[in-house]
Amino acid sequence: MTNTPSFLSRHDSQLSKLRSKPVNLIENRIGFAGKESLLCIYDTYQTCKDIELQSEGITLCGMLTGKKVVQYDGKLIDFTPGQSFAMSHQQKILIDFPDAQINNPTTCLTISLTPQRIQQVCDQLNLHQSLTATQQEWQYDAQNHLHLNLSQPTQALLERLVHLYSENQTERDLMIELGISELIVRMLQQQGKHFLLQQLRTDPESTGLHKALHFIEHHLDEPLDIQQLSKLACMSRSKFFTQFKHHLGCTPQQFQIQRRMEKAAEQLKNGHSVTQACLDNGFKNVSHFSRRFQQYFGLSPREFKNTH
Repeated sequence: MTNTPSFLSRHDSQLSKLRSKPVNLIENRIGFAGKESLLCIYDTYQTCKDIELQSEGITLCGMLTGKKVVQYDGKLIDFTPGQSFAMSHQQKILIDFPDAQINNPTTCLTISLTPQRIQQVCDQLNLHQSLTATQQEWQYDAQNHLHLNLSQPTQALLERLVHLYSENQTERDLMIELGISELIVRMLQQQGKHFLLQQLRTDPESTGLHKALHFIEHHLDEPLDIQQLSKLACMSRSKFFTQFKHHLGCTPQQFQIQRRMEKAAEQLKNGHSVTQACLDNGFKNVSHFSRRFQQYFGLSPREFKNTH
């Protein structure tokens, strides 16, 4: 199999052995159960359309290789490596596999969680952390379906979870539970970030943090001035960093890079050149831009543009 991520192709792993003998050419599934979760790896070896997927619990789906086109809410949405989407309990969607081949399968992983497990993490956050600027308490909005680009830490977490689920270790169940708790926190942070960015469109000055985010959004091509952002937020430099990371799960610099990458991806989808996407988003060197883009999406800008 070509283009298979290294963490799926370890020759000594149980997962690698199971994947080498597929039973089905379409959505061949290999599953591993945790205490309150289920991890599955899906391989598809031929092009096909309108394949139905129904979620088991609240399900995070992450793309590993190839491309899926998800039919959802009257829209066609492309999913490529480095991207993910979340499904609510028992939700059904239709998926197309335009690029799957027998020697180059389209591969994704899913992690299904019970609503009770997610609520446990929400209760812990509400007990130990102050209320967020975006909502009265930590809670998962099952109707707010996530379509997100996975950060490097989240991708590394998914790789670690694949290893934990598929290998027999003495502390397997405990380590899976710790990893699942981290994954849920990241999902909640991403959802809070999404909600906060939505608020920017209607009320960009509702809080100091909103003012700082609004400024970053409209100056993505400029270097960050933390002192200026702190003043906009009416906070000290240290408090601004703390509040920013608490609400968005990343530093201001990381957030700016994420938004630059997402804006560049949209430009490439809309036919802009790689050079134009590079310059419009504050990068002076195409080679540097291409390296950062590859790290973020798992594809070079040119490959990404051709894929979409």
